[in-house]
Amino acid sequence: MKHRVRERPLSLLIFFIVFCLLAFVVYPIVEVFFYPKANDFVSVFHNARYMRTALNSLMMLVLSTLSATLIGFVFAYTVTRTDVPGRKAFKFITLLPLFSPPFMVSFSYIMMFGRNGLITKGLLGLDVNIFGWHGLWLAQTIAFFPVAFLVMEGVLQSISPMLEYAGRNLGANGFTLFRTVTFPLARPGVAGAALLVAIQVLADFGNPIMISGGFSVLATEAWMRVEGWADIAGAAVLSIMLLVPSLVLFFVQRYWVGRKSYVTVTGKMAQVNIQKTGKVMKWVLFTVCAAVSLLVLLVYVGLIVGAFVNGWGYDWTFTTRYITEIATRSKELVHSLSYSAIAGFSSALFSMTAAFLVSRKKFPGRRFVDFTCMLPAALPGIFLGIGYSIGFTRPPVDLYGTATIIILSMIFWNISTGYQTGIGAFQQISPSFSEAASNLGAGSLRIFREIEIPLIKGPFFSSFIMSFIRAITTLSVIVFLSTSKNAVATFSIMNLVSDGFYGKAAALTCVLLVISFGTIGLAKLIMGKQVQFFKV
Repeated sequence: MKHRVRERPLSLLIFFIVFCLLAFVVYPIVEVFFYPKANDFVSVFHNARYMRTALNSLMMLVLSTLSATLIGFVFAYTVTRTDVPGRKAFKFITLLPLFSPPFMVSFSYIMMFGRNGLITKGLLGLDVNIFGWHGLWLAQTIAFFPVAFLVMEGVLQSISPMLEYAGRNLGANGFTLFRTVTFPLARPGVAGAALLVAIQVLADFGNPIMISGGFSVLATEAWMRVEGWADIAGAAVLSIMLLVPSLVLFFVQRYWVGRKSYVTVTGKMAQVNIQKTGKVMKWVLFTVCAAVSLLVLLVYVGLIVGAFVNGWGYDWTFTTRYITEIATRSKELVHSLSYSAIAGFSSALFSMTAAFLVSRKKFPGRRFVDFTCMLPAALPGIFLGIGYSIGFTRPPVDLYGTATIIILSMIFWNISTGYQTGIGAFQQISPSFSEAASNLGAGSLRIFREIEIPLIKGPFFSSFIMSFIRAITTLSVIVFLSTSKNAVATFSIMNLVSDGFYGKAAALTCVLLVISFGTIGLAKLIMGKQVQFFKV
């Protein structure tokens, strides 16, 4: 039962939450929409470069979404519905890209399959140009198929094996059973996964800026407008063109998931329910999963090799100078660690507090808080970055070149993950605990501090870890905000790759990976099963 707010401290807390959402979520969005003039919007339809960029984005949206969703489904089906050998290894490998910097796949593939690539030139002697739409398609497919896998794994696990038993008893086997029973039941989940992947593809900045070359998409064109022509109005228009379809896809996906109509009969998949897979199908699935897993692992192989060779493509002498230099003299790495730690904790605290208020209290603006806390999940990072660049780099609030603007952007770009986790946690806690304490005279803040917080330690810690990892690996949201004074590691990596310093870029990326995976391992060691990282 939700209680109406009557306590002054709680009212001040609600005011603070609403003020922050207005100032750091709504205000930057409004700034982006109102910064361009009317003729800037009209000129879009007369600018051949804009239209070509929009069509390129649409092309990549279709190609990458289809391929990532298809591969994600193959992996999910293999892991949940077959006895293909190596299923646990395939699942582990699939999850690796989810904790890695967004640009890592494209950067590593440049080193592995480019003109000086370890595989293409070093092993095969080929002269291959990976830059362009085909390289971007490969990178986005490998980067985002794990998102589709997570959604469809849950959907396939929820389909009762009894339905497939019934189909077998009626004479359906192999592909016929899959076509007539399994896939129709999983189809809503496949559509939901495709929508989620489409949002990721459309908002992707890290992979296109690394590997697309002259094939411009909306995100990279917005960056070039600012970097190359100082055309902030043009960048704002392009980011709006990016935002509108992202919002549509986001709300369609949320509506689709909210229907919860994936299956007609639910049941947790158990190992004993897995039927023997046909020999041909078993090895076809194994071959596909093994090939894709190899492509995932090559990402990490490329980065590790690149971090320890003297000169990529011409001098393969072993060296540790890049790692030593990064570990001892990289102010960008120090910035990344400190900014991300502050942003991760602040984002988790803010989002959990907002989730508590929405779940437990009635107050004017509760729906606004609920909607606005979820809104950043629909915002492409580059859109929010432009909003902060316009709104907070001029009087009366001029934060240009400061750590504050980077930290604030990281905090509020990540609140959706923590808020969603918090809402789920509070829904599982009976309000009767709070009601009993209230009847004994405890105030709302004391109840939150002494009853609710101890019960949500796991979700809070999960939210902090995920916010920290997203912050330390983000590029799109800070690319317009970074200067020489407040640059973070991801921004430095982008510049190093652009300048051809692959060794140092690879070393810095490897350090970020060690931090990300080390953080996850430490969290699991401390909190065990209380920490859950995936919520899609």
